Amino acid sequence: MSKKRIRKNLWKKKTYFSIVKSYSLAKSRLFSSGNEDQKPKGFSGQQTNNKVFE
Repeated sequence: MSKKRIRKNLWKKKTYFSIVKSYSLAKSRLFSSGNEDQKPKGFSGQQTNNKVFE
């Protein structure tokens, strides 16, 4: 029984810390420095119109 409880508590701790981490990340993205027009990483600002012709 004790081994079962130990494993269950480890699983609960891992879950708790992943929830805290994801909540913190979401909060930082939502309230980040007031800049509404943030560009994703790797975005150069210039869009090209590349069409593939069949």
